Amino acid sequence: MMHSIYPWLQDAWNAMHQNKKLPHALIFKGKEGIGKHDFAMTFAKSYLCQSPLANYLPCETCVSCTWFPESHPDFKHIAPVESDDDEPSKRKTVRKKNIVIDQIRELSEYLELSAHQEKGKRIVLIEPADALNQAASNALLKILEEPPENTLFILVTSQAQKLIATIRSRCQLIDFRGPSLEESRLFLTDEKITYDESLLSFTGGSPFSAIKELENQSERDVITQLLAQGHHIDVTKVNYGILTQGLDWTLNIIQKWTFDLLLSFHTQQSYYFKKEEARIHSQAKELNLDALLSFTNELNALKKIASHPINQELQLQNIFIKFKQIFERS
Repeated sequence: MMHSIYPWLQDAWNAMHQNKKLPHALIFKGKEGIGKHDFAMTFAKSYLCQSPLANYLPCETCVSCTWFPESHPDFKHIAPVESDDDEPSKRKTVRKKNIVIDQIRELSEYLELSAHQEKGKRIVLIEPADALNQAASNALLKILEEPPENTLFILVTSQAQKLIATIRSRCQLIDFRGPSLEESRLFLTDEKITYDESLLSFTGGSPFSAIKELENQSERDVITQLLAQGHHIDVTKVNYGILTQGLDWTLNIIQKWTFDLLLSFHTQQSYYFKKEEARIHSQAKELNLDALLSFTNELNALKKIASHPINQELQLQNIFIKFKQIFERS
């Protein structure tokens, strides 16, 4: 949890506290890895704090602050759980996690109780809100249609478009800006984190995504080496151990490579894979543009179901076969 607000989120922090009358529901939207979780937790703590500081941060000494978050009776944090219908994988892979209807039913029962503190304020944090499955979304919508008094709902997401339209329409959207590259560099340096500059490019300048990706370096390197082979990839020799982080994560890397291919085709610099720019530029000369655009659409479609109980190895094999085909002239 933050003891100060990240510089790139300071404007959002000030704006929210200058708004004397908050709506009953907010959506915190911003790209992955920019600190939305820390912001939301700090905001919730300050919202419930009995003696917030002049800069609106929580005092850290009142009873409410000492309770927060695990023991605070007026704070409810809803996060994904593994779905019951998930099929066990043959390999150790990241499995689908949802926010399910039972969690929202428990929330509904919780909201029937009286608030603990005198002011009667309560806060419900749902993150990532895009993990709500259809049944949970419908159940939450019913609550938002007749919201309980003095209760603030905060939905945190990097993919607001995945929320059902009726939920979005009942919330005020707060769009967080991400840090500049310089802000990210300063943050990582201040945190004494050793990183490669190319990692910031790969994560689009998101510092917390960069920190997380440090743990996945070996898997990412394997996928990058495969993609660098272009039409020479031998699909029969792909090691599907790269699926350790899940198909969705793997697809994200392939999408970034194809994005850079498209940039290079149009004589622009790589955005994500700075170190591989020469290789990508070479591949771009061999591209079939129509095949690349079709491949990009297929990646987008598969991304939508990547965390569902599907045969991930078979799907990834098909992706690499189609990746080879984008270099075949029509």
